[in-house]
Amino acid sequence: MEYGQKIHIGGIKFSEELAQVTVGCKTTDDCTIHQLLHLLAERDINLTFLCHAGLSGNIESIFCIDRADLGKVQQILIRSSLPNEQVQIIPSIGTLTLFPHRNEMKLLGLVIGLFGKHGFPVHSFSTSISAIAFNTDYSLLDEITERLQDIFVLPENHAPFRQDFRVTQIQL
Repeated sequence: MEYGQKIHIGGIKFSEELAQVTVGCKTTDDCTIHQLLHLLAERDINLTFLCHAGLSGNIESIFCIDRADLGKVQQILIRSSLPNEQVQIIPSIGTLTLFPHRNEMKLLGLVIGLFGKHGFPVHSFSTSISAIAFNTDYSLLDEITERLQDIFVLPENHAPFRQDFRVTQIQL
């Protein structure tokens, strides 16, 4: 890629406002993330993002939920056996999903560089064959997208996609 040349991508999508919960454990015996996930499922709390990693003996699980479910999750955490120092909550994040259209590795480096250059926080991220998802401050999504358009070309007639409605399962 030549300096100043923009990369074509398949699109950009924003999430609704989310909350991110990080649960850290020092040992596998200490970690009850599977119990926590069961409690969330029992209360019909959907996870929009889940990442689990074990590095240097520490285990960390990160998940995102709809912002409206944060109170229910906090109640579950209070009743769980997790010590407070093992849980971190970021109450207002948004997921910015980019569709790389065959530019995965190049795109990832450019986006991380852009975030660093402009001081945009990356709370967590994940990649797949078809998408790269960054969790950042919800209030910054529009500004980040403006900056991204300096390095990317979106498909014709495409604006970042925001959900217009939300589907909720009703218990019968």
